[in-house]
Amino acid sequence: MPFMRVFYQVFSLFLIMGAGWAFARKGYLEKEATRGISNLILKLTLPCLIVGSLQKPFSLDLLSVSLTTLAVATVFYLAIMLLSVLAVRAMRTPPRQRGALAFSLTFSNCAFIGFPVVSSILGEDALFITSIHNVLFNILAFSAGVIMMQGPSGTVTRKRVPLSRIFNVNVIATLVGFALFLGSVTVPPLLLVPLTALGSLTTPLAMIVTGAMLARTPMRAAFGDWRIFATAALRLAGWPLLAALALRAAGVSGQLGAITIIVAGMPAASNTGIIAEVYGGDTETASSSVFLSTLFSVVSIPVLAFLLA
Repeated sequence: MPFMRVFYQVFSLFLIMGAGWAFARKGYLEKEATRGISNLILKLTLPCLIVGSLQKPFSLDLLSVSLTTLAVATVFYLAIMLLSVLAVRAMRTPPRQRGALAFSLTFSNCAFIGFPVVSSILGEDALFITSIHNVLFNILAFSAGVIMMQGPSGTVTRKRVPLSRIFNVNVIATLVGFALFLGSVTVPPLLLVPLTALGSLTTPLAMIVTGAMLARTPMRAAFGDWRIFATAALRLAGWPLLAALALRAAGVSGQLGAITIIVAGMPAASNTGIIAEVYGGDTETASSSVFLSTLFSVVSIPVLAFLLA
């Protein structure tokens, strides 16, 4: 795909995000409305997109690709969790900020921004592998991620992570979609048409919500701490570079290699602030990390698209 076409497609996502930012700044998109749209995306349109993307006729080749994807994703997340903890320690981060920065470095916005970017760069067919890759994110972000967010002074040992957090609707959608794939079951047109229509809403709604969240993030907190800048640099440039080198050394290429690099190079996960608020992390650092990494990704993602195109 020519670079300019990819650039226009990716940049259009940020124009939509800008519209969400402007509406929130004007007061047209209030916090409650943003939360409602977020729930709509996470609990309806994104699951529909995931199930639809897994509607593939069963073949041994695709099964092999799926198992390989799960293996690569497992190694990827284990490695990036270790590197993130080491990076936070190397920056001599105050205890209060450690959890939020470690979480931001580990978990990227692989759903809200990652799915649209993968689709723009690699095409709709790549969403099958992306959905399989994303299973590890959904499981780890709400289990190991909670432990990481609370840090050394947290109380996670006295809190149980609810199974509903781990087996959330997106993990269930992936498992259902994968089961349909294994059984070579095709969703009937009567259901597939609305499923596809709802799934197609994910990208524009996700960009609008992301923009609205950024509009409410305190800029002074984001721009006043060098560690948040360093986190954004690692998140957007350091991790995808390391991922590319590691994948090349391991002989992983093609769509799986490109998707892993894209996931590695996305900004901090949009639910970073929500998890920080619920589980006692540093919400200011968490939201600032999301803001700054998303802001700089306006430049980094088109560069990534150029390198992968």
